[in-house]
Amino acid sequence: MFRRKGIYSNKRRTVKNIVIMETTSKQRLSGFYAGYLSDFVKYASALGYVPESQRRKRYNLFDFLQWLTYLKLTDITQVQPCHIKSYYEYMTTRPCKTKDGLLSDSSIQQHFCSLRLFFTMLQEKQIIVKNPMSVIRVIRRKEQKRPKTVLTIPEVMELYRHTETLHERAFLSLCYGCGLRSMEVSAVNTDDLRLKENYIIIPRGKGGKKRLIPINQRIRSDIEQYIAYERTLYTKDSHQKALLLNNSGERMRKYTMVKTLCRIIERTGNKEIIRKKIRPHHLRHSIATHLLEQGVPVEQVRNFLGHSSLDTTETYTRVSQKQLKKLL
Repeated sequence: MFRRKGIYSNKRRTVKNIVIMETTSKQRLSGFYAGYLSDFVKYASALGYVPESQRRKRYNLFDFLQWLTYLKLTDITQVQPCHIKSYYEYMTTRPCKTKDGLLSDSSIQQHFCSLRLFFTMLQEKQIIVKNPMSVIRVIRRKEQKRPKTVLTIPEVMELYRHTETLHERAFLSLCYGCGLRSMEVSAVNTDDLRLKENYIIIPRGKGGKKRLIPINQRIRSDIEQYIAYERTLYTKDSHQKALLLNNSGERMRKYTMVKTLCRIIERTGNKEIIRKKIRPHHLRHSIATHLLEQGVPVEQVRNFLGHSSLDTTETYTRVSQKQLKKLL
């Protein structure tokens, strides 16, 4: 453990043969790094984190910057992936300051989510050129009291392979490819589509918020094919603006969406997919998880999903211990 005069008090305690020097309530951060704390809190606030989350992230960053000071590493631009790995190893052996025992896995994961956000801020401000956290992918938390049910990418592809109509493909592309809520899928009108520009307008999402959903070529093709060849088969009223229609020519509602998805799942015959009891909203969980697994920044996923707070989006994420160990 590291010790620096003037930072730690003389109080000592031992947990599982590890000695920790307890900090005093009046400890301060080295002048080298003090300015970063307030900048980070402002950055987190601007991104939409709630005050309690801002406080927690500030505390996590404080710990890291203090640790760098112990190493006499006073230039943030000199932080490398090897330092991140060393900090991770330190965190896995550091006793908890509030109770006996070591830090929990969830506490360590929260620390590294905070560090990822901090280095993203530095990169945006052009303080650093290369992000030392960029080698770490953010993936879905495994340790949830109520785990979110998600499909793997191969399982999603299997759903697509077992669609029988263009209507079903367009439905999957809106739920999974666009990450829409059921009510948003139902509300999409044909005049909300900007297919040439590769985006869809969601005029009133949850909380009445408007957002633009980017689409790739596959999603665009699924929607274009449906409109060109099948939508007219469902249309009973030429003035109907809804994109997805039911057999009565009315706007497709959640009940019909569930039935449509269940039919597709049954066709797969995949026991694992059937066991998960997937509903349309689980496709939204799945795309969120897959984007984060691929390294898309959590704030971008927040905007894509239309979450009010980044804290909601972060329920999908954790930092993989295995990936941290592979840094060197």
